[in-house]
Amino acid sequence: MRFLPLIIKSILRNRRRTLLTVAGVSLSVFVITALRAVEAGFGALVSSAGDSLLNVYEKDVACPVSSRVFDAYLSTIAATPGVVGSTGVLRGIYTYRSKENIVIVAGVDFDRFRSLKEVRIEEGSEAEFVTRDDGALVGARLAHQYGWKLGQIVSLVEDRLTFTVAGIFRSNDTACDGWLLLHKSYLARVKRDEGKSTYMIVQVRSPGSVAPVSRSIDAALANFPKPTKTQSERAAKEEELKDFVEVRTMLSGMVLATILVSILGAANSVSMSVRERTREVGILRSLGLRKRQILEILLGEFVLVAAVGGGIGIALATALLASGRSLGGYVPVILTPGTALFAMGIAVLIGLLGAIVPGINASRSRIVEALRTLD
Repeated sequence: MRFLPLIIKSILRNRRRTLLTVAGVSLSVFVITALRAVEAGFGALVSSAGDSLLNVYEKDVACPVSSRVFDAYLSTIAATPGVVGSTGVLRGIYTYRSKENIVIVAGVDFDRFRSLKEVRIEEGSEAEFVTRDDGALVGARLAHQYGWKLGQIVSLVEDRLTFTVAGIFRSNDTACDGWLLLHKSYLARVKRDEGKSTYMIVQVRSPGSVAPVSRSIDAALANFPKPTKTQSERAAKEEELKDFVEVRTMLSGMVLATILVSILGAANSVSMSVRERTREVGILRSLGLRKRQILEILLGEFVLVAAVGGGIGIALATALLASGRSLGGYVPVILTPGTALFAMGIAVLIGLLGAIVPGINASRSRIVEALRTLD
């Protein structure tokens, strides 16, 4: 701390270079923070899957949303040993006002659905939802994203689907917090999919019976008009997220490249700054400062600059993610304190790695040669 005034004076010496360094680090930290927030969303989706729940989809479909199984299958599923409850869910992907605003709509038999999935209505009335044919329960994340309020009449682009917000809910299943729940009969009528579901949710007695019950259900339905593929809810979510995982892999490569460029940019900035201050370093050495102290001043300067850039990057990411938007309308974007600390650590690391080599070279320069250098 005793060298802080000198460090601040050095930072303000060339403000343009300082601002460029801060901007570079901010960009890097912003990208890192956003990616880590997406990864946290992936983890939350998968980890919130029910340990004793199965999903039954139509076999051999390219996209899970295009799956259609007949509601008549529920009686066969219910008769399968080990099954304690089941219901059908009719899902659709809609847009609100523009194609960028994706809404996951789920038509459910509410009484059966909430016996398998926790639904806590935080605003509004269950009675209002039950008594209205077009009533809707909106997940808290979805309501925050689009600013929907109780009693609001909302129209989606596809199928001229219109509903009235009867309640806002939360669930232990992170995915459901981004859903719009409608009466299955109403959605089926609008979509002309009466008697069908996108998939069935099935509860088994214990997590240990997930695999054998899955095989039994598929065997029982093998000769039906649409054979099924049954798997744990966790596996089903991971399969739905497959395309997003590929995007995340590409983003990870971009982040590594961004970090590398930031480190090289910081190193270049430090090197130029040190060259301009060779005579100053010589004067400090002649006044009795040791090599270690010179190195501390140079490292402190650029770690401080990088930390400021990191703070700005985190603040920008926080402001963006505060909108409550989700990736593809499905994957929540979650910014945790751990993510912010990780991003700030990367910022400090950029400053250290960028400054260490030029700083060591400057601290080792000979006093006489440094004093001969012209400013």
